Amino acid sequence: MRFRDIIGQRPLIERLIASAQAGRIAHAQLFSGPEGNQKLPLALAYAQFLNCRHKVTAADADLGGLSADSCGQCPSCVKFERLAHPDLHFFFPNNIGELVKKDAQSTDYLPLWREFGLKNRLEFSLNDWIEAMNIGQRQAIINIRDCHTLIEQLALKSCEADYRVVVLWMAEKISDTISSTLLKTLEEPEPQTLFLLVSENPDQISATILSRTQIVQVPALSTEDLCGGLVTHYGLSAAEAQPIAEAAHGNLCRALADWRGHEGEEQHEAYFTRWMRACYKADVPDLLDLSEQLARLGREPLRLFLRFSLEKIRLCLLCHEGCGIMAQLPADQQAFIRNFSPFITAENAPAYYRLINDAIYFVARNANISNLMTDASLQICRLMAAEKKKKNA
Repeated sequence: MRFRDIIGQRPLIERLIASAQAGRIAHAQLFSGPEGNQKLPLALAYAQFLNCRHKVTAADADLGGLSADSCGQCPSCVKFERLAHPDLHFFFPNNIGELVKKDAQSTDYLPLWREFGLKNRLEFSLNDWIEAMNIGQRQAIINIRDCHTLIEQLALKSCEADYRVVVLWMAEKISDTISSTLLKTLEEPEPQTLFLLVSENPDQISATILSRTQIVQVPALSTEDLCGGLVTHYGLSAAEAQPIAEAAHGNLCRALADWRGHEGEEQHEAYFTRWMRACYKADVPDLLDLSEQLARLGREPLRLFLRFSLEKIRLCLLCHEGCGIMAQLPADQQAFIRNFSPFITAENAPAYYRLINDAIYFVARNANISNLMTDASLQICRLMAAEKKKKNA
């Protein structure tokens, strides 16, 4: 992946180029930002640029407005673009499943990772990856076996690269039990070793690991950049891309899911609508049944549903405050948002956020999902009852 293949992020790319040319290369960098903003492609384009044998500048070729880029043709670039360079190491959330029956680790999934990454231009969500691994309801983490493999690989000499690169995708999924084991490797790496951590929730990363990294904040894509990327790289027409880009709020994963009619998004929409309607009616039997259904989803899919719910609460609050977002939403979602938004106010929205964020926290810590969702639902019932009482007063 070359810099010119990245959607948007031009100011940040120029800063990365300038720091590389000046030799200011931190040995551990954390590419942090929201989902679908090109963090992983950007980190790999940066690694490819550092190891390129024949870097090109704007004086040599048309680079789409960039000052420099990797050539894309030297042996190093070719291997990086295939995700198959011998000095490029990937570690990512995993677990046992259909492909790996026992003692799973990242190296077991590398062929699938390369195929899936190249197919999706290195932009996909954690849920997409979990579905690709087919691990069922198991929670995906970067485990102790990954840590031992990482240490063993770094104990060997590099093959050919100027910088040996270790990519830790979704670094917040590093198991708490291995943080201390990994710490020394991060503090005192072998010479010319570069750690590139990629994260959507850096606050969930161990503070000791976080303090050893230089944070590269990657912002959400602008609507203009996202629209242009959908046209250039995914073959949509400008008329098709514009409404999708506006509704995605800078999230390429969401834009692609909307374009492809992703079933998971449709399921989340149906669950959220049912959940809020049952809370509004205080329909306890339906809430109990829904809690059981959500428990059967598994922990990772449930966490993603709860994050989806947070986004829906945000949209309802914006609608309630008159921010004019309705035109950006699909027609089938506008009616629900319009009807539900009167019950999400600036006063009670923090309580909704706290409830759902607490549920996300406890799901990741193996709480009983059925009991957890029932408790959250009953508290939402109280919030809605209080708001209805205000409106009827």
